[in-house]
Amino acid sequence: MSEIKDKKIGIYEVKPERDLNGNEVKVKRYIHDINRLCAYVRELSEKEKFAAKAAGAEQSILFKVNYNPRIKAGQFIEFRGETYAIASVDGFEYYKRDLTLRAIQAKPEVYDYEEWT
Repeated sequence: MSEIKDKKIGIYEVKPERDLNGNEVKVKRYIHDINRLCAYVRELSEKEKFAAKAAGAEQSILFKVNYNPRIKAGQFIEFRGETYAIASVDGFEYYKRDLTLRAIQAKPEVYDYEEWT
């Protein structure tokens, strides 16, 4: 089965910052421009879920995206109206080609502003 990156996702992080008046605000900052990233997406099989649970990790979905050094664990993924927290990032033997992101479903973070880089 081929891994075609045909799904659109958004990856962001929520950081506390100060506005011009010195008030603390939470900023939702995407790591990409306003266009979404293309990704291969699939749910983990029961065998993979069982293995992850045995290792002490709750993982439910796998995303494969093009290499981007700004992607790291702890960020969030938006996909089809759902939010997922990135649990692990695998760069397969340090090749700068693809990143495999394993994620769990999470509650969306509350934020005051939205930015794209």
